[in-house]
Amino acid sequence: MKAVIMAGGKGTRLRPLTCHLPKPMVPLLSKPCMAYTIELLRKHGISDIAVTMQYLPEVIRDYFGDGHEFGVNLHYFEEHTPLGTAGSVKHAQHFLDDTFLVISGDSLTDFDLQQAYAFHQNKQSLATLLLTHVSEPLEYGVVMTDEAGRVMRFLEKPSWGEVFSDTVNTGIYILEPDIFGHIPEGSEYDFSQQLFPALLRDKSPLYGCISSGYWSDIGNLQQYRQTQFDMLDGTVNVKIEGKEVRPGIFIGDNVSLSPSIRWTGPAFIGSGTQLEEDVEIGEYCVIGKHNLLAKGSVLSRSVLWDHNHFAGRSELSGSTVTSRTICKGTAFLGEGSVIGNRVTIGTGSMILPHVKIWPDKQIRENSRLSSSLIWGDHASKSLFKTSGVCGIPNVEMTPEFAARFGTAYGAALAPSRSITVSSSPYAFTRLLKQTVIASLQSVGTHVIDLGDLSAPAAQFAVRHLQTEGGIHISWSGNELEACLLECYDDTGMPIAKSKERKVENSYWQEDYSRASMRQLGHASIEPHMMSSYMDSLIEELDDEVIQGKDEAAPETELDRKLGERLAPNMSSFRIIVEVSPWLGKHAAPLWKAMNCEYIEVSPASLQEPLTLFVAKSRAKMGIKLEGNGRNLQLLTEQGDVVEGDRLKLLVYVCYFHSCPGSVIGAPGSMPHVLESLAEGLGCQVIRTKELNRSIYEASHTNLLHPLMDTLFAASLVIRHLQRTRLELSELLALLPDFHVHSERVDCPWDFKGKVMRSLVEQTGKSQIELLDGIKIYEDKGWVLLLPDDDHPEFNIIAQAASGEEAQALIGQYREQILNALQ
Repeated sequence: MKAVIMAGGKGTRLRPLTCHLPKPMVPLLSKPCMAYTIELLRKHGISDIAVTMQYLPEVIRDYFGDGHEFGVNLHYFEEHTPLGTAGSVKHAQHFLDDTFLVISGDSLTDFDLQQAYAFHQNKQSLATLLLTHVSEPLEYGVVMTDEAGRVMRFLEKPSWGEVFSDTVNTGIYILEPDIFGHIPEGSEYDFSQQLFPALLRDKSPLYGCISSGYWSDIGNLQQYRQTQFDMLDGTVNVKIEGKEVRPGIFIGDNVSLSPSIRWTGPAFIGSGTQLEEDVEIGEYCVIGKHNLLAKGSVLSRSVLWDHNHFAGRSELSGSTVTSRTICKGTAFLGEGSVIGNRVTIGTGSMILPHVKIWPDKQIRENSRLSSSLIWGDHASKSLFKTSGVCGIPNVEMTPEFAARFGTAYGAALAPSRSITVSSSPYAFTRLLKQTVIASLQSVGTHVIDLGDLSAPAAQFAVRHLQTEGGIHISWSGNELEACLLECYDDTGMPIAKSKERKVENSYWQEDYSRASMRQLGHASIEPHMMSSYMDSLIEELDDEVIQGKDEAAPETELDRKLGERLAPNMSSFRIIVEVSPWLGKHAAPLWKAMNCEYIEVSPASLQEPLTLFVAKSRAKMGIKLEGNGRNLQLLTEQGDVVEGDRLKLLVYVCYFHSCPGSVIGAPGSMPHVLESLAEGLGCQVIRTKELNRSIYEASHTNLLHPLMDTLFAASLVIRHLQRTRLELSELLALLPDFHVHSERVDCPWDFKGKVMRSLVEQTGKSQIELLDGIKIYEDKGWVLLLPDDDHPEFNIIAQAASGEEAQALIGQYREQILNALQ
């Protein structure tokens, strides 16, 4: 059997380690990662090896040559244009004339390749994927196989709601030459994104072999360090270059050690390194070749490459240092700091945790570096949460953060294009807005400042002005609540996950360039967009919404505009609206146009609870609105609160009556009576993931969705009550009974994939859906098991004929989750 080593990776997330080095050449215990791959192949009798290359190919070729020194025959295939993973292997087609193995040059494994080959032959497979279990499957391809090992489902880089297992594709494949008939010639084509899904659709023999042993994808700086710590612990079966002078401590040739060195270990010291008096080597230290650690230096959990010089009393705590760094003494390098090639660090300098320094930089003496110099790297947590980018105001969501985010966003998604920027009507959000605007302009993005808006109005503005997208900053004004930054694409919908990744990569890597003075983005102001949005909303609520009022002269310009459509002498519809003065001012024309007698209140102005005030005021309903335009609460004429699933079902029903024959998206967690209610009015409900973008995409609307726009939702309810002349309590009584309960169960991030796999395996013959999480249909109802994207926990949502039965379902699956965690 021949093999292909894919060695074209740039290792973007490993920068600055890979600024001048292809990812397969990053050293593990002072030896390139790809060298361990070659040793594994040779161990299993594979000596004829193709190497596909793209980024810095000469570095790989210069080190390995023709492979004879390493006991193999290497044949190089260089890509001059990107071909993708499958396309790069197709490029070596003439060399691969029999069953062959594909393996990555930038991962470390000790899998039994002969066992996998025997599995492949036994199944007569066209393509066999070597699989393994991982704690966090989000960055991999999640795979489900049947009892025979045949691949049944494959999803590349899922969200937590899509994770149906912790079994993932390792990027190691055994393939037959016939596979080339499925790969187009000379074009970019990917194994995971294109080839394997196509084989699944064609029902070609595609199998997965779960391999025992160690596997690590060296995908980020944390994993790079952890892989070497695993090697020192003996977790992976590889040969370590050096003599084990004491348990867990490996020393290379010609190492100079002072007798006064203090050891903890495990540790690795490469050939030619000097450790002077009173040097302290703590646990998990990896020191490469020809380094000098002068008197009194202290290291713990740090990785050094080659030819570094650290003067006396330097301290490295969890740092990664590449090559030829000069540190002039009494310096401190903090946890997670990364130093590129040929950096000089002045005496007494302090590099704070998680700071990255790119190659060839000079740090002056007694410097205190708290931010990355030139470029950064990806952090452990993503910027984007389910609802957008959020953080505590002026603690996490600071002007500094806003400036960096705006720069990254503009460079990644809107260079030389126009986007809108808006905010809630607070001094702090306006401050962040101005910071974002300036940073966008600095990378050449043109900005339209919309001023103060609600979130639905900000989405409307993107479509109305036909911009490339928009950024809206919202906040409740409560210091204890998060500030939220929402990003929209050119349709006004939340940006797709792929665009979120682009922005995050731009943010963490800081690989954007500033515009020249002639190319700075220009800024303009559009201050009347909230009024335009309200006009549009009233227009959307057709003539049936406009109920009419007295023949007296209209009070406002908007009333004059609508006057000819207002039917006279209709009785008034009293509502109590709890709202901020800003939103209340803008919403007033809507209530007037719908012939509502509205009483506007605020929590500070009420002498009693809103529930009592609504009942005493003989109002038809109470409406509680928040300024962001997303959160709604209704109160019946009796003062009873309507919220949660009951409120959602109500506004959907009112939407069906106002828009018969419509198609609308609804999250899979909503009660299933929704479908029958829709069918009665010729409407169609399409179940979606919980994400707002998914709900929008499934809906045949222009962003006016009753779950996303509180003014629209409240107007639909008013319309229906006016049309039917029912009280709100009477309308609610007509809705079908349903019993939905939910509960959150703590689950560490590292165990989510394992739990999902366990739950799928335990479903037996039950009907399941894997649209978002796992939805299981039982005789008594259904239960949705949804791993939370933002928190280390599971959401359990159950519907049944009674509350007791719904709680019983929750209890049953809570136990299954807890058992899977053991």
